[in-house]
Amino acid sequence: MRHESSANQVSIVKSSYSTAYENLSKAISLAGGFLPSGRDKIVIKVNLCDARTPDTGVITHPVFLDAVLRYLRERFGDIRILVVESDGRVVLADLYAKWFGILAVINKWNAEWHNLSKEEFVMKDIPLKRIRRLPVPKLFENSFFITLPKLKTNILTTITCCLKNQRGCNPMLNKQQFHQNINEAIVAENLAVGTPDFCIVDGIVGVGGIWGPSFGVPIRSNLIIAGKDAVAVDCVCSRIMGFNPRRIRHIQLAIKNGLGSPRCEIVGEQINRVKKDFQWSGLQATLFRLAQRVQDRERGKMRKRELS
Repeated sequence: MRHESSANQVSIVKSSYSTAYENLSKAISLAGGFLPSGRDKIVIKVNLCDARTPDTGVITHPVFLDAVLRYLRERFGDIRILVVESDGRVVLADLYAKWFGILAVINKWNAEWHNLSKEEFVMKDIPLKRIRRLPVPKLFENSFFITLPKLKTNILTTITCCLKNQRGCNPMLNKQQFHQNINEAIVAENLAVGTPDFCIVDGIVGVGGIWGPSFGVPIRSNLIIAGKDAVAVDCVCSRIMGFNPRRIRHIQLAIKNGLGSPRCEIVGEQINRVKKDFQWSGLQATLFRLAQRVQDRERGKMRKRELS
């Protein structure tokens, strides 16, 4: 999906969790708002990537989801709302939703929880070199799609935000098989499912450092970032975190494949006033990536031995 730069606004609003509802409403309004007209449901992709409590900044905070669901119910009444995540090799979506308070919030606002790994899907062709087909859960059909990422670093992709949150839309359990082509995989998932209709980033508490996201350092930015273009929002978020979006491969690959535009008008707070240091030293990153490559090679050898 492409967005014209003249209508492409990204909002930055200061917030705490205690004021999340008021400031989330402000962030959405500043970014142009939205109407899910013509759609039969709203699908919200949360982020439950690891078994770490919400206060660490790793996963969706139930207070933030509560604010989102309250906003939707107050404005759109009894529209069907689905909150979704998928299983993975280290993700037990159903249990995480229960353990970390997500399910209780969903029930409070009469929404529905759906584990994408248990949903019916269709195969979709992808126009990329290394990834040609992906499964897409049918529940995304005719939905208004909201992505609800966190503001985090990732050793493989530098940042993980709006675009990367769609990796969890893939119902496959072994999504790690794409890690050797992770940037292309992120773009492939967005091509398959479709880029979000609206992005709301929880940057109140995020994650920084070399071990992000699973074992990173909690960083309190006290921000909500919102917009209609996932590429533009990710560019703004990367700059807030101290990274250059032109050096983040999956963002540049997304632009090349027509998934959005980096051009936007920033409304609300300005980046230079809210910028935080989420980064790590170059030596740390280089050593970690080398270790990852060695690990990937050994896994490949093990798979070949198992198949022989």
